[in-house]
Amino acid sequence: MAGSPGSTVSVEEHRARILGTVAPLTRFDMVALADAIGRVLAADVTALLSVPPFDHAAMDGFAVRAADVVAASEATPVDLPVAGVIAAGDQVLPLPEGAAIRIMTGAPVPPGTDVVIPFEWTTGADPVRILRTAATGRHIRKEGEDVAAGEIALRADTRLGPPQIGLLTSVGVREVPVHPRPLLAVISTGAELVDGQIPDSNTATLASAGRATGADVTAFGPVADDPAIFREQLQKAAEVSDLVVTTGGVSAGDHDVVKAALRDADGFWFGPVAMKPGRPQGFGVVPTSDGRQVPVVTLPGTPVAAYASFLLYVVPALHVLAGREVARQTAALAAPVEGADRTVLLPGLFDHEGRIAPLPGHAGHSQRLLAVADALLVVPATGKVVPEGTTVEVLPLHPEEDRDGR
Repeated sequence: MAGSPGSTVSVEEHRARILGTVAPLTRFDMVALADAIGRVLAADVTALLSVPPFDHAAMDGFAVRAADVVAASEATPVDLPVAGVIAAGDQVLPLPEGAAIRIMTGAPVPPGTDVVIPFEWTTGADPVRILRTAATGRHIRKEGEDVAAGEIALRADTRLGPPQIGLLTSVGVREVPVHPRPLLAVISTGAELVDGQIPDSNTATLASAGRATGADVTAFGPVADDPAIFREQLQKAAEVSDLVVTTGGVSAGDHDVVKAALRDADGFWFGPVAMKPGRPQGFGVVPTSDGRQVPVVTLPGTPVAAYASFLLYVVPALHVLAGREVARQTAALAAPVEGADRTVLLPGLFDHEGRIAPLPGHAGHSQRLLAVADALLVVPATGKVVPEGTTVEVLPLHPEEDRDGR
């Protein structure tokens, strides 16, 4: 990547450039299963216990030997004495020859039992009259038929949701190796932020977005408009982070500190991306003392542009670092949208059918509209009207699904 200003690139080209430099982190965390919701397994997990842990009844009925009831029917019922009752949690009872045992769902089946006759197929009395037969093994769940002890219960790169947590609990697992939470550094720039003229909303917004995406976030700004000071802070941030995001200072002005500090650095690119808002962008890597190459995504300073760019470029990179799938969400347009010669990001609301339409009165700088929207519509660079019903990419503004991945 050249250090001099580049020609205009597309959103897809810039996103691919960033994602091409990140890979899942090789370290991993051991976390208690209770704290693992939303995390991604870093290695296969082996079952310590079988599921089911023993042969048990799949329904209420009578445990019998199949040979004793092979001829049972309503026309030729079979009567068997009832030798006892077993409920879930009870100790197993022996099954005498030529007898039945009343058994409840989940209870251990007696040795010798090879079929459970449902209660509805009997008279329920003692002796019990069996009115229908069943094939050998019917209505019995065998030990380990779901997962056997020593078998791989879940593969590496599985994201842990409630069903996965439940399975691992059942197989006796109490802690799991997971991909770590990426370490994200946020550096805001601008003298107006340093001296308090303007609140540093970018750090607040992007740090919150990073945490919602599953990262541990450290703020290293705001930083004054001094290239030497900025480079020093950038190096400090890179040394303790997996990814650095900066805001502001990437345009062509005299005080654009990020561009001034890094335009001659090896491996950095600055230039326009065909998008609105957020046209000025930059990207590169910073070498660290431990030999890593830490990606640095430099975003514009306007709050809406910074956040939109974060959703487009940084969130997918954090997902890759955390070992998660980079999946794009789409929705159908609920109304036609005017296209442009660049990708346009518009705050929108979903309707009851899951379609999305832009909010009226959009302005590229309106944080208020962003705060009431459901998502950003990514309107492709068509240069013409995009019809109602067209499927477009959307960037959720309320990533609740990520908040458990901490």
